[in-house]
Amino acid sequence: MKKLVLPLVVVALLAASWASATYVIVLKNGRRVVGREKYVVKGNSAVIQLKNGALTSLPLSQIDLPKTELVNSEKLGDAVSLDWVDMQEVQPTPTPTPSVAGLGKIRSQVGRNSGETTKPTPTPGIMFRDSKYSDVQVEKLFQEGLESYHLYLYRTSAGTRPEFMFVEVSVNGQPEVLKALQAIGLTYHLLAQNSPERCPAQVEVQMINESGKEAGLFRLTALEAADLATGKITAEDFFIKKVIF
Repeated sequence: MKKLVLPLVVVALLAASWASATYVIVLKNGRRVVGREKYVVKGNSAVIQLKNGALTSLPLSQIDLPKTELVNSEKLGDAVSLDWVDMQEVQPTPTPTPSVAGLGKIRSQVGRNSGETTKPTPTPGIMFRDSKYSDVQVEKLFQEGLESYHLYLYRTSAGTRPEFMFVEVSVNGQPEVLKALQAIGLTYHLLAQNSPERCPAQVEVQMINESGKEAGLFRLTALEAADLATGKITAEDFFIKKVIF
């Protein structure tokens, strides 16, 4: 297996936002909650102040205590140290999230006859699975990519095929839908450039809104991810053309 030179943390170009996190709670389902300081135990709950200042509580039984202690002992904020990918020669940077009126505006354009690419065909079974993707470090890389965009509620698993990876992201409104597409596109593109033999054949993405309803379903190829990462297509246009219903 190809061994790549290691920077200390996955890329300076993704790391700017990590420094502000002070305490990370890792849940048993793989998701993370990032707060300003360590949680306070009250009965059977953990009370934590989120980065935006709001207070929330979680059942202690849902917290993966060993992983939580490990992540915070590394003093990397909400980043995860990887030892296998070299991003030093990669130059692309995330493009700003476009300002749009709302998801309603985007969805109203879906299905219009643009004369370009054919709409994706719905695929049953694009959902979170109990089985992990075959390469745990690849999963961690995508987790870091999401967290670099301040997206902390996510989980990853195997996809509908062994060579596919699945990513579920909880989003709060259309700006986070677009940020998630950008984050996943950039991460996938960097991985394809630097370690193509470990790259998923496709990445299946499901967005879940604050009400628990689906906010978008996608399947990305490495070429589509490159278009997103290099700005050949905006996240808004990608949503319009590629969302699967």
